[in-house]
Amino acid sequence: MSVDMNKTIAEASLDNLHDIIIPDAVGYLPPAPGWYVLGLLVLSLLFHFSIGFYKRYKKSLYRREALDELCSYEERGKDETLHLLTLAKRVAITAYGREEIAMLSGDSWWDFMEQHSKAKVSKELRVQIAYLLYDKAYEPNSVDYSSIKEFVTLWINTHKVSNNV
Repeated sequence: MSVDMNKTIAEASLDNLHDIIIPDAVGYLPPAPGWYVLGLLVLSLLFHFSIGFYKRYKKSLYRREALDELCSYEERGKDETLHLLTLAKRVAITAYGREEIAMLSGDSWWDFMEQHSKAKVSKELRVQIAYLLYDKAYEPNSVDYSSIKEFVTLWINTHKVSNNV
């Protein structure tokens, strides 16, 4: 037995020990295929939402241009007030099409604008605008101009356009 014991002790000596085997480093990419599928799904959703954002951005370009033009009106004369009303009509034609907008005037025009946005026109303002449009001697005051500009700004910002237009 002592021979077996000496052999066992010799095998267990420090001279026969080997270095610790270190495993390979873990890679950055997960090895499971489910992670690849999940990554592709996230990338496709990101692509889908970015395309939708880009389409909405391009679709509302006319709004941004109209608001920029609206900010350029600083004088408060009759011509500038008429330009505000013309700008509202141009925006409506761009958004809804000439066929639907061209035939609207008077109360039907104001009703259309109120139905398609959060902007509301009071009866007094409608009368003032009618004087502005049809009475050459009428000069709007700064309150009329401010009211019209506020209304046109609100209408441009809040009008709703259906997706099929």
